Amino acid sequence: MRIAIGIPARMGSSRFPGKPLCRILELPMIEHVYKRCALAERKSEVFVAACDEEIKQAVEGFGGRVLMTPKEIERPALRVAEACKQLRLHDDDLVAVVQGDEPLLNPKMLDMGIEALLRDATYLLTNLGADLTESEWLDPNEVKVVANQEGNAIYMSRSPIPSNTRDRIGPRMKQLGIYFFRLKNLHAFQNLPPTPLEIAESVEMLRAIEHGKKVHMVKSPFLTKSVDTEEDRVAVEKLMRSDPIWPFYAPRPAGAREE
Repeated sequence: MRIAIGIPARMGSSRFPGKPLCRILELPMIEHVYKRCALAERKSEVFVAACDEEIKQAVEGFGGRVLMTPKEIERPALRVAEACKQLRLHDDDLVAVVQGDEPLLNPKMLDMGIEALLRDATYLLTNLGADLTESEWLDPNEVKVVANQEGNAIYMSRSPIPSNTRDRIGPRMKQLGIYFFRLKNLHAFQNLPPTPLEIAESVEMLRAIEHGKKVHMVKSPFLTKSVDTEEDRVAVEKLMRSDPIWPFYAPRPAGAREE
């Protein structure tokens, strides 16, 4: 069984144009995401699914692999699904979709999503989530998740859901842009028609939920923060300085010797 990690990235983000190439410490954000994925133990290959020449040049510049896809694809998983058609994968191989705005990804998170997917063949996909802070609950850039007793997503929204009952229901959950599919299910998802709530909320996973598919949420214990604005970039840069994964791929100072 092969495990491919696809990173969808495009320059035309409506909230932060050009964000895959925004600098965090010494590196463009897409390089952080790529190199963290490359540190995952359970992977066969890592690639960026792109549609912009600027991203292609940047990724190839640090030695990464790029698969080019049409510009008109807007949804991250759909871009990776299209890119996977260029790979020699089988129906039961696994594909992780890691959005290019998750620069604080811990490679162990990939194992968590893969293991959960392998436990139950009825899931269309697994999706990582994490606890929400109070400020994130009010932030429309953060996608909130309500799940049922089995851990399957009921709804996702950019609005603050569920209602303000924190003391009674425990911590709230946000969706992380990290999904896991069997290849055959990724292509099945690609063939689903868009849905009204998906369009209204601009949340890709609502397409699966509205079609009655199981989107199983896997809670991650690791600190993460996606980058949707310049303010997010500044906050992530601050967090990165004490991040435990950063030293594994940080550029060596000029003249530093290999140990």
